[in-house]
Amino acid sequence: MQAGSPKFVDSAHYHLWTDALHGRALTRQAKNKWDRGTYVRWTVITAWTVFEIACEDALGVHGLGYQFRNNLDKAIINQGLPPLDWSRGTWQKVSEVHRNRKDYVHISIAQEDLFAEVDSAERAVQVLREAMRAIYIHARKDPPIWIDDDDDRGWERGETSRVICGYISDAGVDENTPDVIKINYVRKGKECPHRLCRPGTDPQPVVDELIRRIRVPITAVRAYKGRELIIEKTVRMRGA
Repeated sequence: MQAGSPKFVDSAHYHLWTDALHGRALTRQAKNKWDRGTYVRWTVITAWTVFEIACEDALGVHGLGYQFRNNLDKAIINQGLPPLDWSRGTWQKVSEVHRNRKDYVHISIAQEDLFAEVDSAERAVQVLREAMRAIYIHARKDPPIWIDDDDDRGWERGETSRVICGYISDAGVDENTPDVIKINYVRKGKECPHRLCRPGTDPQPVVDELIRRIRVPITAVRAYKGRELIIEKTVRMRGA
């Protein structure tokens, strides 16, 4: 996924992963230790939730959260899979993140330790991404492709509000051409013009190309024949 590109979020599991990535981005942008600590804790807790769900999905089980390590080990044995080695490598690092997450959830650390630094969020995302890949592979399944998503712009800071709306037109075509094909997209509740095509043009490839290439988060693409709506495709993008 190209950095800065809008995300097509097609599952609740991926949605939560984008939450974790967003939290990490905010830790990098925070201007004081209070905000930074908040975003670090959010990132660690959310990323762990995504990891737990990934383990349940990979192994086809539910309810691993309480006594997570014991439950995960039992689920793996029940599947006839080799046990995990918690003493080194990925799973040792997972144990460290788990302890950190438990400290945050149960407030079992000193207040000064709540002012966590960015590297705690960075490490949680890195380690749990590695572990999610590992558990799917351990279960002999392909990891979901969204696990590779590592990008979030954090606060937009208004830069995308300067998008200029206007039609790109085929030669000799304007809005008043009878049966003109108009392609628009919806951004922040506003329908924005995109493309005017000659009458008789199949709008579907134009709609698909717009969705692939657009650089800002949108919620829908609409195609009209004259004033008649002939296609409306809803899209789910992070930030829309």
